[in-house]
Amino acid sequence: MQTDTDTTLIEAARHLGPLIQEHNEETERESRLSPPVLAALHESGLLRMVTLKSLGGLEVDPITRALVIEEIAGHDTAAGWTLANPLDWAYLSARLPDEGIEEIYGSGADVLIEAQFGRPITAVQTEGGYRVTGQGPFVSNCYDAHWIAMTEIVTPVGQTQDEPEMRMVYFPRESCQIIDTWNVLGMRGTGSNDVLVNDVFVPDYRTFPMMPEFQPGSHYHGPLYRFPLIGVVASNIPPVMLAVARKAIDEVSDLAQGKTPVASSTSLRERASTQVGVAQAEGILRSARLLLYDTLGTVWEATVAGETHSPQRRADLLLAMTHAASSATKVVELMYNVGGTSGIRSGTPLNRCFRDIQVLRHHAFAAETRFATVGQVYLGLPSDFPVLMF
Repeated sequence: MQTDTDTTLIEAARHLGPLIQEHNEETERESRLSPPVLAALHESGLLRMVTLKSLGGLEVDPITRALVIEEIAGHDTAAGWTLANPLDWAYLSARLPDEGIEEIYGSGADVLIEAQFGRPITAVQTEGGYRVTGQGPFVSNCYDAHWIAMTEIVTPVGQTQDEPEMRMVYFPRESCQIIDTWNVLGMRGTGSNDVLVNDVFVPDYRTFPMMPEFQPGSHYHGPLYRFPLIGVVASNIPPVMLAVARKAIDEVSDLAQGKTPVASSTSLRERASTQVGVAQAEGILRSARLLLYDTLGTVWEATVAGETHSPQRRADLLLAMTHAASSATKVVELMYNVGGTSGIRSGTPLNRCFRDIQVLRHHAFAAETRFATVGQVYLGLPSDFPVLMF
């Protein structure tokens, strides 16, 4: 059952639609979210959805969060990603010691954390912390972040170890240099550039080890921070992709009303191939969306009830996410084919849908290769994706 807060957030997301659409071209052109749109996301409270209540956040459940992200992404994919991506890192902050999280949120809850995950830079252990050096890719919205987080491989001074330790470190945006590398096919407005740090000191209390087991800080007693990481990502990435797929169907449906293809005497909507394509796309999208939200709801109820999460249940979340991502990609490609030459021109909505989905489909958490991970768990084999157990 939805609460008043849930309804208010969803309505706030809908209310932002005209403003977001007004700045679509600017966001795409400048390769970063338009400042008025970013300000509106802050003012609406949507960027605080995963921040802890004790420090001014909302601790919104995953289903509401997914619905809000899907609504925002329906107006602009980059805006949806800019909302979704920092929520992952706000969630992971539950692993930081209290001193670290209180420093990060010491000036208020409207803090934007951006990060790169899985391509570690190097760190040398020193007294009281680590000295970090390296260049990390795909740090979305890095220009607008207050804090940057990165994974690091630790080199202990004067020691050797068979298995290097991996940690997540948080440092102020001012400590790093942004390298403009985001010249890409789609998702241009996310500004997912590289970030370079050179011998930056990070104290122990702004780091945590990358391992499944952790003891939440004193602020993090709510069920949200017991929800599996894979479920948090499943409430962030697939809603963006589902929104792109919905946009593609709507664009082709509108296009079909008035377009008569070259060398044809019938309109696009009168063609059997168009009718079949639209119907297939609707079936693919609706079934994928249903599986995603049903799985999120089931695992959230179990989390609230205090249950632990088996590998099978975590694999269910990964399956729902991967299936939604794969299905959204199929829908957009299907609609792109139905639209014909109407989708090849830059600046058209269908062209944008195609470009954006081709980038989103390769995210490591939701790529089609994750189907193999799910199959491994279902068949009782070791998983090739350690993050599944976080």
